[in-house]
Amino acid sequence: MRRSGFRIAACCAVFLLTGCRSPWVQCTIVNHEATPVSLVEVNYPGGSFGVQTIAAGGSYHYRFHALSTDTLSLSFSDAGRKIHNATGPELKQGQEGSLGIDIQADNRVTWTPALTVAR
Repeated sequence: MRRSGFRIAACCAVFLLTGCRSPWVQCTIVNHEATPVSLVEVNYPGGSFGVQTIAAGGSYHYRFHALSTDTLSLSFSDAGRKIHNATGPELKQGQEGSLGIDIQADNRVTWTPALTVAR
């Protein structure tokens, strides 16, 4: 009985160390504006996420799965409560890596994807 428990534990440990892993995208939004931005929302294939406010010079980090293939988009409000929308690159299902989204001083948005297809 004791030996059987050890085998099960060993198998579980091997599975956890070498088993399945999901492809994640680590996204960082950086606000380069001199004032906060608010109602920040990112739409990605299969979902969306957001944050109420990103301070001037601040950043927000979020990790997600790309559940299908589609174009990324971002919306946010500036200090004058004007809503800005930006379309980003296409994200494919199964991609992983990092994605930088920079909100520039003129409300321009730049996207910096560093993504690969998960194996």
